[in-house]
Amino acid sequence: MKINPPLLLQINRSYLKLVKGDNFPRCYFQRWFGADFSHTETPTTKSNIDASSAVPISSSSMESNYSQKMAADSTWVSKIILYSFCQSSCSWRIRFALNLKGLSYEYRAVNIDKGEQFTSEFEKLNPLHYVPVLVDGDVVISDSYAILLYLEENYCQRPLLPVEPQLRALNLQAASIVSSSMQPLHMLSVLRYMEERVGPEEKQSWAKFHIQKGFSALEKLLTGSAGKYATGKEVYMADVFLAPQIAVATKRFNIDMSQFPTLSRIYDSCKALPEFQASSPERQPDAAL
Repeated sequence: MKINPPLLLQINRSYLKLVKGDNFPRCYFQRWFGADFSHTETPTTKSNIDASSAVPISSSSMESNYSQKMAADSTWVSKIILYSFCQSSCSWRIRFALNLKGLSYEYRAVNIDKGEQFTSEFEKLNPLHYVPVLVDGDVVISDSYAILLYLEENYCQRPLLPVEPQLRALNLQAASIVSSSMQPLHMLSVLRYMEERVGPEEKQSWAKFHIQKGFSALEKLLTGSAGKYATGKEVYMADVFLAPQIAVATKRFNIDMSQFPTLSRIYDSCKALPEFQASSPERQPDAAL
């Protein structure tokens, strides 16, 4: 796209006016009009951090090899706090996303098996008593979908939504299927309720039915767009939601993924990523508790 000098000057002036008033995320101008906008002198906020200045994950004292290498040249320290449970697939999504974006965070374990989500302290963060909860300064966000959108808008390095409208919508749709039509129907509190009312066998049947229904829809939805990952060659939000869901489905509910070849291929690609491996349940500080 060629932009003549007068138009470029007009765009730049509009950009300065917007970002100085904090009315528009800086990252969208950078992504639409190129990296030149990242060098414009504007007030520094946490939404203006680029990938070169970010410290990758450090879950408690644990750091992966790839994060150590990136941290060597970093001067910026994140204040992000993640309330997480190692076995929670919703928390896993956020850990995966934070790793992909190279954002450090403080890991605070909430053991939902022991009912720690019902403490008065945690209730102030999320009255629904669910993990994950992300705290970024004065901002407190629960619900993994809302957290991912917040991170995407405020931390622009390593975008998790593509610029192209069709692919962007496809990622949001796939993420919504996982977060709205699959995971809530087999979450721990729901399965415990089902077991109390109808027994353990019906509990498993219920979970498998809804998981397979969701995977069937996702297989059809993504078959035309999938490459190495859900919507092509890059990891995006659809992958962030999909990979932990498949891991939980296979390990906890014995779902046969051979009937979903596209999803299986996407999962195999995600499993090879160091960011995904570092976000896995067994790699978290509370895994041995």
